[in-house]
Amino acid sequence: MAVSSHRRVSRKALRQPDEFVTILDWIGDLLARNLARVIIGTAITVTVIVTVSLLSLYSTHRQRIVSEQFYRAINALSDKDYKSAEEDFAALSRNESSYSLGHLAGFYLAATYLAQNKTSKARDALRDYLAEADNRLFRQMALTQLGATEEDLGDNREAHAAYSQAASLTGPEKAHAQIGAARTLALIGDRQGAIAAYQEFLRENPFSQQRSEVIEALAQMGAPSEPTARSAAANNPPRR
Repeated sequence: MAVSSHRRVSRKALRQPDEFVTILDWIGDLLARNLARVIIGTAITVTVIVTVSLLSLYSTHRQRIVSEQFYRAINALSDKDYKSAEEDFAALSRNESSYSLGHLAGFYLAATYLAQNKTSKARDALRDYLAEADNRLFRQMALTQLGATEEDLGDNREAHAAYSQAASLTGPEKAHAQIGAARTLALIGDRQGAIAAYQEFLRENPFSQQRSEVIEALAQMGAPSEPTARSAAANNPPRR
């Protein structure tokens, strides 16, 4: 009689769980025990992704709004609508200073004040802008304007300090700042310092448009456009 090739499965074996079923049960138990953690972890991940996306969209939206408000204020200033320009620049400077245009609004707010002869407010706006100004070009312009504003208000020492800082930077306002620094030296009583500063400007800028202005300032102080041998020796004593 032929013997069946199939192995008999005992009742005991039938009652034991299959290996695959056992693994599935283990996974199910694991998920059940850690379901709260899985849900929370997934929720946190999704929240982070959604939050980052929303912040990016919000930031882009805010930047667009800031840009529109800034250029609206620029147009108002150009059209001499100083009231509207002042309101928009002040709001940007106050509320949107984290954006580059929002911070730059402080510089243009000062210009708007100056256009209305509000010199003290212009000085305060320039000081606020310069406290965190990192753009070299606008920083030099703001320092030069601050020097002129301080000079108008009669604070020549502060004006000289602002002009000197502006003159130390490379940019289009360097010549004006150098002349301002020399002029305020004369105003605070440092005649020799002013003469030396003017003469140094002429040496450094032989083709400057302000050359005639500087020569005239020197003539009014009774000084030549070039230092004499005696004054040069006094300003540059020999080293020992």
